[in-house]
Amino acid sequence: MAHNLGVDVGGTFTDVIVFDQDTHELTIDKVLSTPANPSEGVLRGIEEATTKAGTSVGELDLLFHGTTVVTNMLLEETGSRVGLITTEGHEDVLHLARAWTPGPLYGWMDMQKPEPLADLVDTRGVAGTIASPEGEETEPLDEDAVRSAVRDLQAAGVEAVTVALLNSYLNPAHEERVREIVAEEAPELPVSISAEIVPEYGEYERTLTTVINDYARPQVIRYLDDLDDSLEAAGSSATMNVVRSDGGLMSSAAAKNRPVELALSGPSGGVVGAATIAGRKGVPDVLTLDMGGTSTDVSLVEDGTPETTRQTKVGYREFKSRSVDVNTVGAGGGSIARVQLSGALQVGPESSGADPGPACYGQGGEEPTVTDANVVLGRIPETVQLGGKMDLDHEAARAAIEGIAEQRGTGVEEAAQAVLDIVNENMHGALRVVSVERGYDPREFGLVAFGGAGPMHANALADVMGAYPLVVPPGPGVMSAFGFLTSDIQNEFSETYLRTDQDVDGADVHGELESLRGEATAWLESEGVEPSAHEFDYFADCRYYRQDIQMSIPIDVDSLVDGSGLAEIKNDFEARHDRQFGFSLDAPLEIANLRVIGKGGLEGVAIEEQPLGDTEPSGARIDTSEVYFDGSYVETPIYDRAELHPGNEISGPAIVVEDDSTVVIQPDHTATIDRYANIEVTRGGSE
Repeated sequence: MAHNLGVDVGGTFTDVIVFDQDTHELTIDKVLSTPANPSEGVLRGIEEATTKAGTSVGELDLLFHGTTVVTNMLLEETGSRVGLITTEGHEDVLHLARAWTPGPLYGWMDMQKPEPLADLVDTRGVAGTIASPEGEETEPLDEDAVRSAVRDLQAAGVEAVTVALLNSYLNPAHEERVREIVAEEAPELPVSISAEIVPEYGEYERTLTTVINDYARPQVIRYLDDLDDSLEAAGSSATMNVVRSDGGLMSSAAAKNRPVELALSGPSGGVVGAATIAGRKGVPDVLTLDMGGTSTDVSLVEDGTPETTRQTKVGYREFKSRSVDVNTVGAGGGSIARVQLSGALQVGPESSGADPGPACYGQGGEEPTVTDANVVLGRIPETVQLGGKMDLDHEAARAAIEGIAEQRGTGVEEAAQAVLDIVNENMHGALRVVSVERGYDPREFGLVAFGGAGPMHANALADVMGAYPLVVPPGPGVMSAFGFLTSDIQNEFSETYLRTDQDVDGADVHGELESLRGEATAWLESEGVEPSAHEFDYFADCRYYRQDIQMSIPIDVDSLVDGSGLAEIKNDFEARHDRQFGFSLDAPLEIANLRVIGKGGLEGVAIEEQPLGDTEPSGARIDTSEVYFDGSYVETPIYDRAELHPGNEISGPAIVVEDDSTVVIQPDHTATIDRYANIEVTRGGSE
């Protein structure tokens, strides 16, 4: 009897989900994270979840792991000391950066520019020139200078070495030789070369991304080694795959070499899981809403595929790495509400966190929060325990909101409703960024809500945006861990092209893509993916000639052979450009980069379709409660989600409770349990 397991490490909780390959049952568990040594919390969560599922660590077949190790390292600036070897005369590349200054801007007098992750004192320039545009060597590499630089950096105490030489994306020979010398002089130091991490033009972005890779690499190596050793000691022989920022998977060994690809490991899982569930339902175009305790992540899924970006941003640093395109706002259950001097109500971005948390947690928190507002209005019924374990202090929640009411001169309920209205508007703004501001009409999309707090607010947001159906999957509080189980082995291979559609033909583009496909094939084979499971997606990063705004356009490689391919690429680009920016130009199309995504499918989880039964949900009704809707309290039924079955219909208003989340169904809406146990909410009452 084999099982697959997904584990998502968050700042407060580590979420675990176990899938039984024989019975197709899912078991969910949460444990407290251990920030000082994340592998301890992961192992404890795995052991508890497997025991709860009636199995053991030794019976695990596949293990899918999402981690915040790299995210936290970048946010807290607790990574390793990196030595940088670059081309002589270009030692200031990280300091010069780009024209914009990253960091907060509180008035023009207070610009904060983060320090480079490779200090100038740990940067060495070496002679040797690769010239553009052909990539020929015009000056040989000074190998003696390289050896001296490596010895200096090792003596200075660096923990990893980045090699980023000018024009190496055209010809990596010098960087490869420097790596060999580092291995000879200091074999214990991890080393990355920019020609492998980002083989594209853009000296600053290529250097920064590779430095970030090494900034995280020593700690990621230690973390994954500790986890591998702990799992082995616990009797596990499971294959562990680590979740990438783009929602794909790679082996533990590959993750140790490319930790920069893990920067948004956790949030990507929820989007991938939501896309899988919505696609199975036949709703391929959806917006996703992941609302937790501190923040909300939103994204867009078109034709069953999450939108991705080549510019990953963590904190103040933006670097060149493929990730799911997630927009984050400081709107969560713990977001604090305050009345400003002007009398305006502000909600977030400051959060009460997990300790002391909202006032209703009963742990000493006194600041009014979004969760307290939901408690006051009955959106979280008095009988509900947080996570199925924690009793909520309703009197403390009301006392916290009373402070807002007194300052605004309103009743407590009106103040609580105002808090919800503001936080909903904040999330609405985030959803507009990924939809309306990019040329999409949200009324043509559904909405998938998850996270601990998302299902409480999603119906109001769906109503404002006209995004229906609203889908709340089972176990919404552990959706990221579930999403990991739906992911594929995946990696991206790219090269700079920089030619216009007037200078090349489809056969030339096809030849370059076939070369990249060969690299992708070799990587998939190294990851143990059988050739029959290989899949490839092809893209061109396009822009108008002499413009800088690029869009990644999917390519039909067969059309390149028959001669229509370049015209199709240009038509697709111009249609997308017109949709997002409202105009197109009479100018040549330039292909800046070519990309191939190599994928290998894994059967991590099966989504079971169940027969529809009786529409009557009375067997799941456990209570009624007074809930505040539209300016007054309404007697509202409460349902236990575990007792709802496919086919059941619920007329709003209603509250559906489960251990990891609460679903609010507004008046004049109908919720139906579909064939996959999702709650599907549509506007209008049931007949």
